[in-house]
Amino acid sequence: MGIGDDFSALLERSWFQSLLSGVGGALIGVFASFVVNCTLVEISINAFFAYYFGFLFLLIGSIIAYRVYTGDHPKPFMLASFAAMVLISGLMCFMLDESWFMRLSAGSKVPVYAVLGMSVCFALLFALIDVLNYCCTICWNASDGTGPRPLVNTEAQIYLVVVTAAAMGFVFGTIFGVMDVADEKLSNIKMALMREESICYPIGALIGGIAGVINHKLPSGSQTNNAGYNPVHDDDLLDEEF
Repeated sequence: MGIGDDFSALLERSWFQSLLSGVGGALIGVFASFVVNCTLVEISINAFFAYYFGFLFLLIGSIIAYRVYTGDHPKPFMLASFAAMVLISGLMCFMLDESWFMRLSAGSKVPVYAVLGMSVCFALLFALIDVLNYCCTICWNASDGTGPRPLVNTEAQIYLVVVTAAAMGFVFGTIFGVMDVADEKLSNIKMALMREESICYPIGALIGGIAGVINHKLPSGSQTNNAGYNPVHDDDLLDEEF
């Protein structure tokens, strides 16, 4: 038995697959921490980015809210909740440039940054999962006809991503607001961001690692019988009755 056979046998072991899933989830958590915190900084200190994300969130929230209003989906509870959060985030982006907001204490800004962090993290993780699912269907499309194997495909796995995104975004935004990174002088903001990220990186790695292991343990459903790539859509979050 060669080295290749030994490695293939190792890949078939459940504990090793769980380890790889945990490491992958931890790396995604660290990446999410970096992107969310950098985005919050840019939104806070750069009026262009604040207005850009504000209009973007308002547009996305309005589209989702319109779908709820027109009844395109029969179970709109989660869709309506998500639309409300995105719309609120869009309005908050315009508030960040106001002088009265800048005079508020760090504690008063925490809820704002927490909601913004959740919205940014939602958008980032679902886009990233879509890309990873697409790559997996290309790399793992077995020649024996078993078909593609997306990392996230079932309803339970999608709910796990929702919870993970909410937890990460809330924690990152809260820490960002508590440490008052946005109110640092421009000359010191890089150091303040590095201090804040030194706290967020381990938290992101922990949450992402746990989510990765849980995602591997969850039933994968019948996705291996699918003929092609089946990306994660917002509609997939609404398959249960509310």
